[in-house]
Amino acid sequence: MSEIEKRIADVRKRMEDAKKRSPYKQDVTLVAVTKFHSLAEMEEAIDCGITYVGENRVQEMEQKYRLLQKPVHWNLQGHLQKNKVKKVIAMDCLIHSGDSLSILKEINKRAAAIGKVQDVLLEFNISGEETKHGLKPEEFEEAVQLAKELPNICVRGLMCMAPEEGEDVIRPVFKKGHEMWEKLKEYFPKGQISILSMGMSGDFEIAIEEGSNMVRVGTAIFGARDYTRGVNL
Repeated sequence: MSEIEKRIADVRKRMEDAKKRSPYKQDVTLVAVTKFHSLAEMEEAIDCGITYVGENRVQEMEQKYRLLQKPVHWNLQGHLQKNKVKKVIAMDCLIHSGDSLSILKEINKRAAAIGKVQDVLLEFNISGEETKHGLKPEEFEEAVQLAKELPNICVRGLMCMAPEEGEDVIRPVFKKGHEMWEKLKEYFPKGQISILSMGMSGDFEIAIEEGSNMVRVGTAIFGARDYTRGVNL
């Protein structure tokens, strides 16, 4: 058994244990975050049963999207700049980072240009950290109303990140995220709001306990990233 295979098995075990502790008993999708990891590592993870992969940078995702021959569900979770939207829309992926009113409008514009309805998550900066992107919780109503008026966007759920602090700080953020996700369901057709993307390598168990049904895990699967080497495809 390879190191990646061992880590995936460990993550899945921890996910199952967290689900048992969660009052929601929800199914949870594991997104393997592959940024700064090689195509070979991605392929190994896919061979171990991974079906969802996540990227943070459009350029890296574009390269891997073109080269990867194995079937996966692609997820873009990093902050999306307006000048990169056209490239993302051309790929078949879920955009997690609907993090501003202006980017929602740009996604709609670019999707309309190619006759596509783009799936997105509304990203909220619930913790209020200046270093994080995301809509403010007080922008909830405005963001929802705008999204409903944009015909080439389909809101599928909500995404948020918690601070890298203790459980007493992390848990309330995820609890609030779940509350906002439940509220989001009131504004869209039944079944449309199905994804609550919360939790990364350091906090996915808490996120699952608080109702997350999609976790974005990179380091716990692939090990620490070497940001100095760039992308080694």
